[in-house]
Amino acid sequence: MQPSRELRLLRALALLLCLLWATAAFAQTRVPELRPAPDSSALAGRVLTHVEVAVEGTRWRGAPPIVRAVAGQVLSSELVRRSLDELLETGRFADARAEVEAEGEGVRLIFRVTPRRIIADVRVSGGVLPDDALLRAIGIQVGRELAVDDVERIRARVLGEYARHGFPSAAASVTAIDTDDPLRVALRIDLEPGRAKRIDARRFAVWPDPSEPVLRSLLPKYGAGRGDRSDEEQLEQADRKFEQLLQARGFHRAKVQHELTTEKAQKLTLTVTVHADQRFRISFEGNRLFDGDELLAVLELEESDDRSPETLAEKLRQHYLARGRLDVQVSPSLRQEPGASVTDLVFAIREGEPLRVTARRYPCLTLHEPADVDAEIDSFLAELPGGELLGPVDSRVMDAAYGPTHGAGKRHAPRDFNPYSYYVPDVYDKAIEHLRDLYRSEGYLSASVGPLSLVRRSCDRRSPVGQCIAEGKPAPALDSCRYDDVGLPRELPPPDSALGCVPDPKRGRHCSTDATLSLPIRLGPRTYLHDVAFEGNRALVESKLFSASQLELRVPLSQAELDRARRRILDVYAEEGFAFADVEVELDLSPDHTRGRARFVISEREQVRVSRIVIKGAAVTSERLVRSRVALTTGGVYRRSLVRRTEERLATLGVFGSISVGFEDPYVPAREKVVIITVEERLAQYVDVRPGLSSGEGFRISFEYGHRNLGGEAIALTLRSQLNFLPQQFIIEDDVRAKHESVDSRFGRHNSASVEFPDIGLGPLFRLNVEAIDVRDNARDYSLVKDAFIPRVIFRPERRLSAQLGGSLELNTATILGDTGGLEKYIRDSGQLTTFRVPEGTTFVIAQRVSATWDQRDVPLDATRGFLISGSIEHVRAKPVGETATEAARSSGSGPFDPVVSDFMQYSSRIAGYIPLSKKKGAALALSFRWGLNSQLIERSHTYPDRLFFMGGVDTIRGFTQDSLIPEDLAQQLLDARALSDSDPGDNQLLTVDRILIRGGDIFVNPRAELRIPLTSSIQTALFLDTGNLWSSLRAFEELGFRLRYSVGSGIRIATPVGPLVFDYGFNVDRVLDEIDPSRRRQRFWESLGAFHFSIGLF
Repeated sequence: MQPSRELRLLRALALLLCLLWATAAFAQTRVPELRPAPDSSALAGRVLTHVEVAVEGTRWRGAPPIVRAVAGQVLSSELVRRSLDELLETGRFADARAEVEAEGEGVRLIFRVTPRRIIADVRVSGGVLPDDALLRAIGIQVGRELAVDDVERIRARVLGEYARHGFPSAAASVTAIDTDDPLRVALRIDLEPGRAKRIDARRFAVWPDPSEPVLRSLLPKYGAGRGDRSDEEQLEQADRKFEQLLQARGFHRAKVQHELTTEKAQKLTLTVTVHADQRFRISFEGNRLFDGDELLAVLELEESDDRSPETLAEKLRQHYLARGRLDVQVSPSLRQEPGASVTDLVFAIREGEPLRVTARRYPCLTLHEPADVDAEIDSFLAELPGGELLGPVDSRVMDAAYGPTHGAGKRHAPRDFNPYSYYVPDVYDKAIEHLRDLYRSEGYLSASVGPLSLVRRSCDRRSPVGQCIAEGKPAPALDSCRYDDVGLPRELPPPDSALGCVPDPKRGRHCSTDATLSLPIRLGPRTYLHDVAFEGNRALVESKLFSASQLELRVPLSQAELDRARRRILDVYAEEGFAFADVEVELDLSPDHTRGRARFVISEREQVRVSRIVIKGAAVTSERLVRSRVALTTGGVYRRSLVRRTEERLATLGVFGSISVGFEDPYVPAREKVVIITVEERLAQYVDVRPGLSSGEGFRISFEYGHRNLGGEAIALTLRSQLNFLPQQFIIEDDVRAKHESVDSRFGRHNSASVEFPDIGLGPLFRLNVEAIDVRDNARDYSLVKDAFIPRVIFRPERRLSAQLGGSLELNTATILGDTGGLEKYIRDSGQLTTFRVPEGTTFVIAQRVSATWDQRDVPLDATRGFLISGSIEHVRAKPVGETATEAARSSGSGPFDPVVSDFMQYSSRIAGYIPLSKKKGAALALSFRWGLNSQLIERSHTYPDRLFFMGGVDTIRGFTQDSLIPEDLAQQLLDARALSDSDPGDNQLLTVDRILIRGGDIFVNPRAELRIPLTSSIQTALFLDTGNLWSSLRAFEELGFRLRYSVGSGIRIATPVGPLVFDYGFNVDRVLDEIDPSRRRQRFWESLGAFHFSIGLF
């Protein structure tokens, strides 16, 4: 036995040695040895006999590059390094390295470079996968660097991606196409996906119990099966969704995996492995306030990833706490019958009675009233359930008021939560933190709020069932108004547990449902800002920094205001080019904490200048156009205002969805930085088609086509067309059908074309807009045709300041079908006063207009601060043409729609100011003054109807309906005619209201005032006074004098993302006085008492 044992030991030892030797050999072959670079110091100082630049590969060789090193120079490491830097700075090469060889007494220097290009465009053809997803997966995008050997790598990635998505036999070719720019190429990827590999069979491997009924019913819902493509991405997504479904159905520990295998006859089988584990069935015990479905919704089983019993129990507890059940207890437990495949997760709930806070006490409160503190706390409690404006209706009250008096069943009161009487610890913690910040923002830097004490009494053990008789008196609260010698609040001990009762049902201890909260508020001394100091500032003087901080001395010191001042100082430094400046604020307090000095410690670093500007993302848009909008300059200071101006100018092009301007390495300070302008181009073209049908217009189709970026020059083209045709079968009345016998009278159109040029050779601040309009409106009795050509030059030096210079050519035709010359009679009979704003017949109008606007409002549609100044001057000349000109020569021209020659100037202006009445956004006083004047340039000239001024409505005087105010001189004639008609009722030649067909005038004034008062964060009301008047001519204004009409009213405004919804009602003051005193003389009988208005946005 002994020899055989020794032999076995020798064999084992030999085997061990062989394994150790093999392991060492394997390690030597797998791990390369890092060797030091060859020593070339012996060649340094020799003369260069030959210098060569070797370009690797056969593509993109180009002209031989010029390097600093030339034959005859002395070899040195500095010469080689600078030569390599110059090669790389040309942008032509992705990599460069140098090799040195001895050649006789000299040395041979070889630079080996790898050429590169920048991808300017990527086109994919023949693919079935989404192009953006494919390019993202293979790491290709416009602007990326491309080396020679990258083309084959890209092809391999494309094939790998297609194979992963179920196309193993796909073929691909990748081609880099040269462009006009020698450093940029277009990448073309041609694909032939081949036949998709599809799943032939699917089977499930389920653990632990394949026959579990719930699990078996869910297996068919797996998202992939027979006939589907073997797409790994879709299969992984199916795994995740099925896993989430199982977990939501009670299999909380479920895991799902898949495997694709090829079996006999090349059949592809999908095996889905499901580790379901135990199924949990959730139930509740002791819940009376909420049913099981409501509590299941609270658990959010389908959305949550953490389904542990403790986490779910905490969700239930928080749900009850938010509804005033402070004493709620939720105990989870797992229950399982022996051999059962289902585990019951049972939540035993002791809901308890709602705790009602009957009073809040604030010991030591000195600054504010308790009601003010209550309001701050209630603002947080309002977010709890039950704080909504609308709530459930008590059916018992409804039945008692409107229901049957007998035979009605017993009804339970609806759940009506009152969050303002609840005690929710988390909400009160937030409110206390808010109160502390509020006091400290008012200068009480040492203010102490809390700790909060819940004073709650125990129930006497002899209390009747269902009742609680408070036991004894509550323990007296400890003195909480403690201050040190300086007046600073002392730290208080934690609340005494004897003050608050904690229920313990197991021991038979119950607590009252009423409680009192005690919240000590100790302010301490108020700190005033005594001095401001600056440290570390070298480029900017202290006076400029102090002015920029906008701080005031001898005012209560606020930490929030100091932080805002710090940001303002940073803004000043950013404007001066110190983009990496840092400012910290430190506060030094006097011994009694009544005075404070703010020290701003500044680290300026170096002023940043722009070394280079790089544009990224402009694949279609001309880079020249983008650079022309850049306010930053190479070599110039990097100022924040220039960055903002660059973003605004690029945004006006209308072709970019997002624009960002920043540094190449934003976290690395340097004196010169590369500026990266990254833009994201919007979809260049869009088409919108909308068919329709109506009884008035017949068949209708609307078409809109837009191109935002013609030729890559951001030229915007918009074509709109709405065509409608009214068949005669849609016309019921015979006389109307006779008027529309011709096809032309039943064919309507609204066509327009506009082109906007962002670059017209005058710089980035000018743009040109050209619009052409062709409209024909056919109605029951009339036809309106308008053709117009409107060019405009827009000058916008900054976002809030703009000016326009433009003109218009118009050809307008208004016709009463079947009754030439009957427009005035038709309007008088039909009452369509606002339909026609052109003379009868055909007129030609030419106009020139210049306008300017300076808008400094904080929010244009809901301003509370700032101002607005606007004005315009327009010259208009109109004359009848064709047959209308012949008829005009015979007419007197006195009618409102008689075609006459018009030649006049129009002047209009508006000034508005907005005064905030509180520090917080909301309360404000809005003031506005508008005026306008039409001045005739030739004798017998009348203002063209659509250039008249009209008053009444939401934008002028809200006590009148839209455009309903009659000019003052005509109103006086109506009053005179009414007085004459009373003395001579048979006079039919007197002026009446129905004979005033156009209620417009040549001069108007419109002062307005509005007090805007916030009610909530999204609702406000207003009190307004609108005044103004209208005169038909300048002569009438001079004769009658400056007499205003008045309107007062109020309204409600509801904030929305698009602007406030405005509901106003204005009272006509004159008519209100007439109602109060019917004996008033010269009452304007044709006017209404007031008017209701709806609009979006405020003036």
